[in-house]
Amino acid sequence: MAKQIPAIEDEQRIIQSMQHFNVVMDGIELWERLTHKQYAKNTLVAFKNDWNAFLIYCHNIHATALPATPDTVRRYLELMAQTRKLASLKRYLVTIGLMHRCHAQIDPCLHTEVRLAMRQWRLEKHRDHQQAYGFHDHHLQKLLATFQLSDKIKDRRDMAIWSIMFEGMLKRSELSNLLIEDLYYDDQSQCHITVKDSIISLSSLANSVLQRWLIEGDIQDGYVFRRIDRHGNVGENAMDHSSIYRVLRRASDTLGFQGKTLFSGQSPRVGAAKDLAEAGLSVPEIQHQGRWKSPAMPAQYVGNYEQSEQEKNKFKKHKHWEK
Repeated sequence: MAKQIPAIEDEQRIIQSMQHFNVVMDGIELWERLTHKQYAKNTLVAFKNDWNAFLIYCHNIHATALPATPDTVRRYLELMAQTRKLASLKRYLVTIGLMHRCHAQIDPCLHTEVRLAMRQWRLEKHRDHQQAYGFHDHHLQKLLATFQLSDKIKDRRDMAIWSIMFEGMLKRSELSNLLIEDLYYDDQSQCHITVKDSIISLSSLANSVLQRWLIEGDIQDGYVFRRIDRHGNVGENAMDHSSIYRVLRRASDTLGFQGKTLFSGQSPRVGAAKDLAEAGLSVPEIQHQGRWKSPAMPAQYVGNYEQSEQEKNKFKKHKHWEK
């Protein structure tokens, strides 16, 4: 359900805020204030990045971003549609629309010109999410074999990330937020991970890779996976989504993949779901193991598109460009 963010009412404050948001920014402090902290940090970072990209586009074509005209928004989406998926286009609309509504401006995304364009892209890009390439067990085993003799700290961390994301079917946010206190060791010294009240048991191989990373990285508390600088120094801060994406991209490069076979943040969950399906697990069982609230996504990942669409339709809320 969309959040009801109250618009700024004072005219002078509207002008001042619009001036701030018509400039590319690094932090999310103003976004937190604008949205009354009703969104998670990662969501605000996404809003900020999307809005910055739109600002740069408008600057390059000498157009105003806030307020923007429907034609400017349509042209921007038309450019993005050449390389972006439908989900990204929808997110851009949400960001641009939210920015205008919060400043009591007419939402250009509601204009017929934009709605018709979105309807067309929705038809053209239907199921473009199916192009996501799965990270499978055989990929993991090949990567571990490639780097098993390496003594570089970055290789140790990346091997642990590939192993944990695949076996735990972790999202990037779950990996980034994983703490030492989320690790539990049983009487046989096997590691179990707690993620959102779910306990994930690691294989002996994954456990070994993880322990070597923790020991060599001298990680005794705080975040499990951290940034490493160019000199090989392990920091204290958690890895962000971009850093995790680069680790997955490194896996693609190491395996010699190109084009559509590049791994993304969803690749370990996609590959693990398919491997579990091939091992005989049902969609509900895969849903439980991957901590999905609905069977829609695991059904989609394993190729059961009919079930996936049926589940999505249960929660589908028609958007203005679909009317």
